[in-house]
Amino acid sequence: MVFAKEFIASLDANRTVKDELSEAVSKRRGRRRIAVTDLINPRQAFHRWKHPEIEPSPKRLQLMLAGTGFHEVFGKAVSTEEFTEQFVEFNGIVGKIDVYEDSPTELKTTGFIPDDILADRPSYVDQLGMYCTMTGSPNGHLLIYKRAYFKLLPSLRAFDITYSDLDSITEEMVRRRDAFEYALENDEPEKLPRCEWFDIGCDYSDICGCESARPLKRIVPSGTAKILENEDLAEALASKLAQAPETPVGFRLNDLVFPRKTAYARKPSEDGEPDEENLKSRLKGLERWGFKDALDEAIRYGIPSTFSRVLVEFRTLRGWVRTYKGVPLVLRSVKWREMVDRKRLVEAFPHYFDRLAFECALTGNDKGRIILYYELLEDDKFMVYDVWFKDLEAIRTEAERRLALLESGAHPNELPPCPSWMTDYCDHAPECGCGETKWTVTKS
Repeated sequence: MVFAKEFIASLDANRTVKDELSEAVSKRRGRRRIAVTDLINPRQAFHRWKHPEIEPSPKRLQLMLAGTGFHEVFGKAVSTEEFTEQFVEFNGIVGKIDVYEDSPTELKTTGFIPDDILADRPSYVDQLGMYCTMTGSPNGHLLIYKRAYFKLLPSLRAFDITYSDLDSITEEMVRRRDAFEYALENDEPEKLPRCEWFDIGCDYSDICGCESARPLKRIVPSGTAKILENEDLAEALASKLAQAPETPVGFRLNDLVFPRKTAYARKPSEDGEPDEENLKSRLKGLERWGFKDALDEAIRYGIPSTFSRVLVEFRTLRGWVRTYKGVPLVLRSVKWREMVDRKRLVEAFPHYFDRLAFECALTGNDKGRIILYYELLEDDKFMVYDVWFKDLEAIRTEAERRLALLESGAHPNELPPCPSWMTDYCDHAPECGCGETKWTVTKS
């Protein structure tokens, strides 16, 4: 299925925009107040403040952005705007709690979930302990999400933590705040403790001097935190995730790209209950979209007044088209281990070009832009391509035809199939027949 290919007039790499975006992603917001996260590893935080020119490796930056974006998407799925990302301030220290209803809830994303949280991830317990102290609540919830990796499915676990000595936590927070402020004002990090990442790897290892620093003391005193796994909470959050609508009433732009998958997904299940595999698939999807949202935010911050969104509506379809300097923009991350030759791009990623073609046709633009982010590459991770389309009316006609079939409830097999490689990861295969069907579009 390569619908858009016949409508592409030209495809060019755009180095100017690539350089602009690379610079935008590398920019950081200025720091003004001491945060809870600064107190977790104050020596590392010192060098982060003092040496903004030292950037994380592309691989580490990707994980950071993915975690940031996933927090936002997850919070919206399991709670409401009233309780997500709550700002708190205490004794000159600021923090942002992921979800704060009756008690603080902290979400962590990681590559694996250790059996002993306190021993292997003490900073998780410390950070939640500080939030509990700042809100006067002795009880908090720790959620740990294990990221999907290749074919390993993601998982979510929940823990209840009770802190019996908030006063000691307060004392250590104030002590670290004062030491951190002194180090910043006098440019003397020597008295700050060793970072917990000293033996694992740190962006500042060449300048931090951690090898001669005193060991890091935990913020939560030993024996004052009681940790119990809460399977009921994990199941309740899983239920919210599964019940949260993945699409609004009506159809989205991406439903035009994968209409057969959409038709199958909207067929009611036999028992009406989401199964475990569908939930894990949804978690994986949240992580993927979270990364894209975070990357979009970084780009918008670095290049103000260049990004905007255009609302597209017709009949039952409603969606937003992102634009960069007025040009429709599709940003996608891929797991290829090498960059795809320009001549093979359309065949390698037909769905990306289909999406851009529909966006251009529905907004009346004959030029669009695709940004490919290669997750697994160590250094040069972005490529930017300008795509010129011809016969926008024919593209729009095909969009309207697909929408009409979806609206009518046509059998999924009457709709264009997904790319054949997707059948290895699709809940509807092999019934969908996408791996077998050859589909052509006849222009009217």
